[in-house]
Amino acid sequence: MQWYEGIMETAQTAVDYVGSVLDAGTFTDEARQVLSDFGAVMDSIADYLSREEGTLVEKCRRYALNAAHSADKTLAAHTPEEARQLFSYEVRPLVLDLRYQLDLEYNILRHPEREEEHLAETLAAFEAARKRPRRTDFKYRVSIIVPAYNKVEFSRCAIESLFRHTDFSRGDIELITINDGSSDETEAYFNSLPHTKKINLKHNVYNHLGWGIARHIAEGEYVVYFSNDAVATEHWLENLLAVHAAEQDVFWVVPTCNEECISNAQGIAVDYANTFEDMEKMQAFAARNNVSNPLLWEERAILMPFVSVVPNLFNVPEIRADYRYVMCDFEDDDFSAMLRRSGFRQILAKDTFVHHFGGATLNEVRTKRGNYKSIVSMRPVFRAKWQVDPWESRGHLTFLENFLKEQDIRDSHVHVLMIEPMFGEGLLAVRNYFRKLRQSVVIDAVVSDARYLSDVRSMADNIIHMDTLDHLTEEIHELYDIIIIAAPLNNLPITHILPFFHSCHEHLRPNGFVYALMRNYNSFEHTMESLPSQVPYLVYNTVMPLDGRRIYPVTRLIAALQERFTETAVQIGYIIEKHAFSDAESFAQSIYTVLRIPEASRDYLCQLLSGDVVLFCIRKV
Repeated sequence: MQWYEGIMETAQTAVDYVGSVLDAGTFTDEARQVLSDFGAVMDSIADYLSREEGTLVEKCRRYALNAAHSADKTLAAHTPEEARQLFSYEVRPLVLDLRYQLDLEYNILRHPEREEEHLAETLAAFEAARKRPRRTDFKYRVSIIVPAYNKVEFSRCAIESLFRHTDFSRGDIELITINDGSSDETEAYFNSLPHTKKINLKHNVYNHLGWGIARHIAEGEYVVYFSNDAVATEHWLENLLAVHAAEQDVFWVVPTCNEECISNAQGIAVDYANTFEDMEKMQAFAARNNVSNPLLWEERAILMPFVSVVPNLFNVPEIRADYRYVMCDFEDDDFSAMLRRSGFRQILAKDTFVHHFGGATLNEVRTKRGNYKSIVSMRPVFRAKWQVDPWESRGHLTFLENFLKEQDIRDSHVHVLMIEPMFGEGLLAVRNYFRKLRQSVVIDAVVSDARYLSDVRSMADNIIHMDTLDHLTEEIHELYDIIIIAAPLNNLPITHILPFFHSCHEHLRPNGFVYALMRNYNSFEHTMESLPSQVPYLVYNTVMPLDGRRIYPVTRLIAALQERFTETAVQIGYIIEKHAFSDAESFAQSIYTVLRIPEASRDYLCQLLSGDVVLFCIRKV
């Protein structure tokens, strides 16, 4: 037995007793004494944890301090009803979450040999929750959760927009606010609002995906996480709920927003400024956009849920964010992985626009936690858990839609082969594209890396697992309109690259094309990454190769492909990724000088030096 288990068992008994007394409408002296003793125990737990080390220790310490503080507030309440609310919305949820986190810290995270089994059990719980009949005994149709950590001006804008564009009049929508240890006027502002369920914490704990504490008090059939730097718009809620009503196996539905304030290609171009002063212009833009249209519902492999609508499955303990992401980043990547691998679908509703100011709360937490080091710290957590990288595995395919538009496939039935789709972002992009055109598409997937089989299990129509891609012809017997190699060629188990392209080309229908990409390790960015620098390796780790990647001679490969398939059939593009280094122009000039490059050849070399990824499109003409 761990040191805390008996203590938390007793604390839970105390909480159950005090809760029963307060629910009866009284607050007896005996219940007061029990709650006072409970507060002292929480302080003792916090004191013990201050001398411990571990992933969740500091978070648990803050939970214990918050529980003690909320117990004191409950004791100081002016009426039994006020005491009951403070106890129900703060003390009890804090204790339940603290107990869960202590179990995770001491029984799982400190025993690496148990983590694989724990992950399997969690995935099984997600899948069981997806398959079971949905509860119908909810008090409300929707619970809206708004968490905040400082930035009260954003919270005020968010809440006012919710009251303006959400119909609370029917009494079937509840609002829950969480002040996560703010030091500004957030608590006073939330307390001035007319809703009942208010959580005010003294110590910031970072409330994971908005559900960590509120999961214990949300009583809606659907639960909305609404970031305090988002702004509600006309028809936002009914449009998002329409997705759940029409589609099966959906977990979260996320609206689109202004593209400069979100990554992952979730945003759209807007015609107003990202300022408080331009919010009326924003509302006019949203009113034109927010017309429910199922053709604009995109299934995604990963979503960043700045606003999300999810079914209330919180009575399943495992349906929660992974608390080991203690510094914000990669938590949504992790939850998306859990959803993909348990068969849940994730929908980006581009028929619903909600403004996003862009990371006001998370940036506040990131700054407090140590000057934006959370990316460096949290990326390895994902890798250790899933054994793949969260960024390199997405399978996003740049410019693919441009090639699809050029293809103009008029056949109502489209057949696509996707080779190594990884997380499946590109695979779903193809499915979304043809869905929007009302064309049916069959997608076969070839997977050589078994770590990704679970990701595409519910995305592809047929899956072929191959240890090597050298024998592709022996495994596929169809002709395809499109063949897409979603992973960089550098990473794939291919012994002979030209015969591989020939095999793909032979399996194309007339006018079909092969799409492929590879990392260009000759580019300026990748060259600089390979030199000693101040850029953290844990963030930029695409440099050569600790895990079997290979460098292809780009110029020779292009020439060989053009010779085999003709220059007309082979299109080449260069993709410039977000750079961590500057002064590429001086670097290029130095190369010209050292190699004595003639003026006529400099444009091509400039493309080669600036292109971090080389894109190939080989058409069957």
